[in-house]
Amino acid sequence: MRVVFIIICLVWSLNAYTQKAFEFEYYYGKTKDFEIKLSLANGYILGSEIIKTYLKTNKKVKYIVSAAPAGKSQSITFFPDPSDKATVIRKREFITLYHISDEYDVLPDKINAVCGIDLKTNRLKLYKAKAKD
Repeated sequence: MRVVFIIICLVWSLNAYTQKAFEFEYYYGKTKDFEIKLSLANGYILGSEIIKTYLKTNKKVKYIVSAAPAGKSQSITFFPDPSDKATVIRKREFITLYHISDEYDVLPDKINAVCGIDLKTNRLKLYKAKAKD
C-alpha cells in the first residue's frame, strides 16, 4: 500500500512541475520554396519556435528564439536550432517577426516576417490558424 501511495505522490508532483504559464497559438505562412509554422507562446515569447518545411524536399528545419525583444523594437529573430544535427547552417539564415509582444490580450490575425537565407531575403505574412469546431 505504501508503494502505491508513493507512486501516486510522485506522479502528481511531476505533473505539477510540467505546467506551463503560456498557451500556444499557431500561425502559418508560405512562399514558393517553403512553408512556415510558427508556434507562438503567448505569455512567454522565448518558448516560441518555428518549423520551416522546404516544399521540394519536405525537409524540416527548427528555428528557436535568439533573445527576447529589446526595448521598443518589437521584433524578434529566430535562428536554426544548433542542437539539430540534420540542419546544415548556412550564412545569414534567420527569420524575423515584426510587431511582436511578450503577451497579447487579443492575438493578431497576421504577423509580418522576413526570412533570410545567405544574401537573399523573402517577405511573408503568417496567418493565424483557424480554430477547429
